Amino acid sequence: MNTAKWTLLSVLTLSIPAQAAVSTVHKDFNATKINLLEVHSINGNIAVMPETGDAISVDMTYDADKCEVTSEVRGKTVYLEATDKNKRRWFSFGTKDDYCAKFDIKAPAGMELKAVSVSGDIATERKSAPVSVETVSGDVNVSGPSGLEANSVSGELKFSNAAGKIRLNTTSGGIIGGISSSKEVKAHSISGDIKLEFLKTPEKGELNLNTTSGDVSLIFPKGARAAAALHSVSGEQKNNIINDPTSGLKITATTVSGDTSIDGK
Repeated sequence: MNTAKWTLLSVLTLSIPAQAAVSTVHKDFNATKINLLEVHSINGNIAVMPETGDAISVDMTYDADKCEVTSEVRGKTVYLEATDKNKRRWFSFGTKDDYCAKFDIKAPAGMELKAVSVSGDIATERKSAPVSVETVSGDVNVSGPSGLEANSVSGELKFSNAAGKIRLNTTSGGIIGGISSSKEVKAHSISGDIKLEFLKTPEKGELNLNTTSGDVSLIFPKGARAAAALHSVSGEQKNNIINDPTSGLKITATTVSGDTSIDGK
C-alpha cells in the first residue's frame, strides 16, 4: 500500500469518534421501610412514575467515561446520584442527548420525592406525597403532589392537581400550574409569567405572587370571592372575581412592568 493510501486510512481512522461507554443498570429496592426517594443528576433527565407495589424500580442509563452512579439505602431513604468523574470538567449543556446519566424510576405514588438536576428535565407523577425539585436549565413537570417546592433558573415549572403548601421560584422560566386545594401559595419569578388555576376556591388562606417583568394570572371557579390586592407599575390590572375585604382568602399579586389579572370561570 503506497504512502497516499496509508495517509488516507490514518485520516479516516482518526475521524471516527470513539463510541460512548453508555450502559443501563437496573436495581430494585424494597420500599416497605422507605420514606424518601432522593435523586441527584448532572445533565440527564429524571423521571419518576407510580408503582402499585411495595418496590422501587430504577433504570440508570449513564456514560461510564463521564460519570459514576450511586444507588443505595441510607436509613429510610433510597439515594440515587450521578457524579462527574473529572471534578474539574465543565459539562456541555448544549443538548440533552449528550447526558452523563439519566434515571427512569418507578416508586410508590405516596412516597416523598426530592429530585435535583443541573440541566436535565424532571418529571414525576405522585399521589398525595410531598415533592421537592430543583434544576438550573431543565424543565419541571409534576402531577399530584401534596406539598410542592420547585426551583429553577431558566427552566419552566409546570404542575397539576397540586395540594398543600406550595413554593415556586424561577428566574426567567415560566410558572404554570393547577391547584386542587391549597391555603398557602408563594410564587416568584424575575422575568417569567405566573399562571395558576384553582379547581376549588379556598375559604381562607394566603396567595402571594410576584414577578418583575412577567405577567401574573389567577383563575378561580365562577363565584369566587377574595380580598385581592393587585399591584403593577406600568402594566394593566384586572379583577373579575368578587373583591371582598372580609374574605378569609387574601391575594397579593405584584409585578413591575407586567399585567396582573384574576378571573372566574
